[in-house]
Amino acid sequence: MFKRCLTLLLLAAVLVAGSAHSSRAEYPEKPIVIIVHAKPGGAIDLTARMISKVARNYSDTPLVIENRYGGSGAVAMRALLGKNPDGYHMLAFPATFISAVQVTRSSVGMDDYRFLSCMVEAPEALITNRHSDVVSIEDIIRDAKEKNGSQIWVGPGVGSLDHLMAIKTWDKLGIKATWLPYDGGGEAIAALLGNHGTVYVGNPEDVRGRPDLNIAVVSAEQRLKRYPDVPTFLDIDCDLPNEIMWRGFAVHKDTPDEICNYLTDLLGKVSKDPEWVKFVEFNSAKNVFYNRETFTNLVNRDSDDAVKYLKMANIIAGEPDEQARLKRLIGWILLPLAILTVLVVTKTRKKTVTGQMSIATATLGIALLLLMYALSFPPSTNGQNVGPNTIPIIWAIVLILFSLMQITSAMKNPQANKHGRISLVMIVSALMILFVTLLPLIGFFLSTLILLVGGIYAMEYKKHLTVVLVATGMLLFCWAIFIKTLGLPLPSGSLFG
Repeated sequence: MFKRCLTLLLLAAVLVAGSAHSSRAEYPEKPIVIIVHAKPGGAIDLTARMISKVARNYSDTPLVIENRYGGSGAVAMRALLGKNPDGYHMLAFPATFISAVQVTRSSVGMDDYRFLSCMVEAPEALITNRHSDVVSIEDIIRDAKEKNGSQIWVGPGVGSLDHLMAIKTWDKLGIKATWLPYDGGGEAIAALLGNHGTVYVGNPEDVRGRPDLNIAVVSAEQRLKRYPDVPTFLDIDCDLPNEIMWRGFAVHKDTPDEICNYLTDLLGKVSKDPEWVKFVEFNSAKNVFYNRETFTNLVNRDSDDAVKYLKMANIIAGEPDEQARLKRLIGWILLPLAILTVLVVTKTRKKTVTGQMSIATATLGIALLLLMYALSFPPSTNGQNVGPNTIPIIWAIVLILFSLMQITSAMKNPQANKHGRISLVMIVSALMILFVTLLPLIGFFLSTLILLVGGIYAMEYKKHLTVVLVATGMLLFCWAIFIKTLGLPLPSGSLFG
């Protein structure tokens, strides 16, 4: 009996092991999703779609495209990390992601991914609207000098590779301009065609199928075969000979080796396919295939370079993390000291702290808190009128002015204490503490929603529709300013990855 049971157990173990082996051997069993950070029509989107098309020659499993745009790529990068590391999701990974991570100070890092292969190297180019008054590189320089900083350049994101290319170009050509960021290349090109910008920073493939676009100059050591009349930066005596945008693919860092090997092998086959080679050459790019190790080394090298150039361009702070932490610590010390000073002066002058003074002091504390948060945001950069820290600074200034007006009024004509006013100050203060506590946990939007709704009800507004409209409007305003305009993802919270 014992031997029979042992035999059955061994047989079951063999069957389970065989089943598991069979399951692994059947990968992939369902479509593989390529997550793209740009809207349809951008260069990275077109690249991913051609990969998907050519891969059908070497795999029965389709590769499908999923566009997850927003936050200069942060949305797509986080989307991949939120998936199971089972090999059914890949991320189209362009070079611009490296600087985007540094600029947004995202919790996502290069160590969160395994890099499969780099497939394309495309030269950077300045592109204009053929039907505008500024078409050639000579036109760009002339117009920029005439406008003295108000010339608009468009492209994906703040601090992206294209943004850095723009800053380098301004420096080398001795001109000034303003950078207007968009979520992706498709939106930026539409802005250029709509005369909302003068120059688009991109790559030669961006003009494919768009006869209204013109390449003014290209960063290459020799003129492109497809565009022999387009000058290089060397032709105009500008030292930008080889600025490139590489594009590759990555998966979640916990993806098993055998799956990574399968995907890398598939991409390797695609890189040799005649249709793929023709596509890359047609777009005046260079067809490459860097394996996992080479691609990883390339990412690490460019990550170091990105930090250096972003600091030089004043896009990210150049101070060490220790100094940044010290600055925040000083801020937390000055905040209560400023509030305490106001209260002590009031107590000395008027013998009692009025409700009006309490509200003014709480408002001052909120303003100082906003200034402290602004210190952790990147400042405006060369060629930008505003930066990620502009909005909280504006809010802080408005609140400081309001607080000073209230303090002055209270010192001259103190209002009698009212229980409701003191209660309101206590509730608002508690909500602010709750906001600061919840912000790193549940993110900006949820914590702001709690603060807004709680504050409105604390002021005894009884119309629920008004509460909903005000809270929704404020959140949409923050979304439009920070994410859509400035390309800065607001904190999503550790509980939501």
